[in-house]
Amino acid sequence: MGRSFLATLWLLLGVFVNIQVTAQTKFEVESLNFEGLKKTKASFLTRIAKVKAGKATDSTIVITDIERFKRLDGIAYADYKVEPVGNSRYKVTYIIKENFSVIPGFRIGQAADDSFSYRLSAFEFNGLGRNIVFGGFFKKEVFNGYGVFIEHPYLFTNKLGLGLNYVDDSSQQPIFFDNDNLENSTDYIFTNKSFETTLFYEHDFKSRFEFSVRTANEQYGLLNSDNEIELQNSEEPRIKRTAFRGVYEHVDIDIVYQNVSGFRNIFDITLFDKSNAFIQTNYIINNTTQYFKRIGSKGNFASQLQLQISNRIVDSAFAPLVVDNQINTRGVGNIVDRGSSIVALNSEYRHTLLEKGWFVFQGNGFLDASGVQRPDTNFDSILSNDAIRVQAGIGVRFIHKYIFNAVLRFDYGVNLTGNGGNGFVFGIGQYF
Repeated sequence: MGRSFLATLWLLLGVFVNIQVTAQTKFEVESLNFEGLKKTKASFLTRIAKVKAGKATDSTIVITDIERFKRLDGIAYADYKVEPVGNSRYKVTYIIKENFSVIPGFRIGQAADDSFSYRLSAFEFNGLGRNIVFGGFFKKEVFNGYGVFIEHPYLFTNKLGLGLNYVDDSSQQPIFFDNDNLENSTDYIFTNKSFETTLFYEHDFKSRFEFSVRTANEQYGLLNSDNEIELQNSEEPRIKRTAFRGVYEHVDIDIVYQNVSGFRNIFDITLFDKSNAFIQTNYIINNTTQYFKRIGSKGNFASQLQLQISNRIVDSAFAPLVVDNQINTRGVGNIVDRGSSIVALNSEYRHTLLEKGWFVFQGNGFLDASGVQRPDTNFDSILSNDAIRVQAGIGVRFIHKYIFNAVLRFDYGVNLTGNGGNGFVFGIGQYF
């Protein structure tokens, strides 16, 4: 029995050492296999995987495939195993746990005129088992709006894809004709009808590009009111124009269900072919930097810095960028300020309070700060006392680990600078 035990131990040690050595050096792949697939097509994963049957590979390439799979909308988690099959060849198996990828959405709230608002949506994030995204939304927020979308990131090759979308949306928006009295705003209906075509290109595992062309009809219509300022400032600008957009995204993050670590930067520039006396925007540059760090087994620190810059707006109140609950500053309210440049810093600590099976309950504390360059002001006014808002607050997250983006979020923000509001903000998905 002693000799049998030693022989078994020696055999196991030999296999372990062999796998460890091959994990650090090149080894020949006999076959590439997948376990756990239900909807996702093995042919699709084989197409985008760097590991190929019949070719040499190493552990770094295997791990790159794992991280790439975990970033796909249809996959919740991925792991691997490497097994020797003889003649210095190995069988590589990727173990996949899929997300439920058909996601209906329903959001209710209070519109800008204090009426009841809602938004209905449905999206498939793993269409045909090939990571194709398609779906649409319908909303009632004072006015009706809808949109339809389809994206196939790997339509042409394992690097090149295409996206199409059409949006017909109308919303009530405040326009601030008096920078010194933001409480006295003028309500407009903003209508945007646009069609966009996007080309996706994945340069490598960490770098991707988007190039798009969007044609749009934009129009502001003055809403009926007895307000004297509105009667004096009754411009109703409109424009039909084409926008050319380029995006570069650098991603170096690791995702383990609700926990994220690493770094992401997104550089986004849009150029417009025309402007007019009221809608003066010629370009918008947006750079977003995100940093995530795991703290222990249950904590997650997250921070985001947004810098949005457009050309200076002169003698017009129709600025393109807004300070808003859902975009950059939690708790301030819906569109509380407008400008041609905005800087926003969001930071939060997320802590998993309960995790059982598919369910995760998180608590979080956050600090958001933003500054805005209003029309007819210089860029340095973005840091003036009346342009900066700082909000602090707490919130909760209800998370389903195996449904893509299934995070129900509730936050409450309190103003710390005296020029903002206090309030709730809720939505689907993490704030960033």
